[in-house]
Amino acid sequence: MRVKTLMTADPVVIELPATRGYALELFKRYRVRAFPVVHKDRESLVGVISIKNVLLHPDEDQLAMLVKRDIPIVHPEDDLKKAVRRMLETDYRRVVVVDSEGKVVGILTVGDIVRRYLSKNEKLKDVSIEPYYQRNVGVVWKGTPLKAALKALLLCNAMAIPVIDDDGNLVGMVDETDLLKDGEVIRVMKNSPLAALSEEEWMLESNPMLLFEKAELQLPKKPVEDIMNSELVVATPHMSVYDVAQKMVQYHIEQLPVIRGEGELIGITRDMNLIKVLLGR
Repeated sequence: MRVKTLMTADPVVIELPATRGYALELFKRYRVRAFPVVHKDRESLVGVISIKNVLLHPDEDQLAMLVKRDIPIVHPEDDLKKAVRRMLETDYRRVVVVDSEGKVVGILTVGDIVRRYLSKNEKLKDVSIEPYYQRNVGVVWKGTPLKAALKALLLCNAMAIPVIDDDGNLVGMVDETDLLKDGEVIRVMKNSPLAALSEEEWMLESNPMLLFEKAELQLPKKPVEDIMNSELVVATPHMSVYDVAQKMVQYHIEQLPVIRGEGELIGITRDMNLIKVLLGR
């Protein structure tokens, strides 16, 4: 199967120069997580801008400073397996599709592969997710403050993280949009010491400081359980890749916690795990 079969053709792109505010408007309008970024001539690819990068850097207005530039690219006629290998090698959820002249002609995401291939391939009904879920999973306790939960999510390099109760049982999931939607960008005054002074200058000056204004993302002071999604969609170890892919499509999610019994969390399966089935891993 070729990349062009599953890619989204002629994707919306952002042209540089552009501002952070313009990007946020596009994210809101199209409800996607990332856009390809090109130079104004629309011919040369610069990189990709993600909603997470924009939200986590509220003090940077120039979009060019937030673009991820070392991104994987493929061509429309490339085999789908090549695109999957590039995603897994770079741990990146999307590849940009360019023509022979380097012009952006499409974008292929992990979600595209799940929706347009895995969830429709009935041969995968016989393939268990057993090899395709992670046993070592980062979690947060339900009483964790939002700021600490966001830090845990970023350290896990995931879009969502399971929430557990006092007994260690799964009680919810929280993702980056849950954590960030209640955030507020505020202006704060920061100070920084000026360059070190000589001994003689120190006798004449008293610890000079540089004051400057900085934008920061402030999260409400409340626990994760106040914003988590407690209507859980879960998988069990013996479900098929086909069934899990269908659940991801039906509920518009990228990961399912894997449980045993009445809620014992034993792992998580993400769409990035499932696409490994295309390589026979």
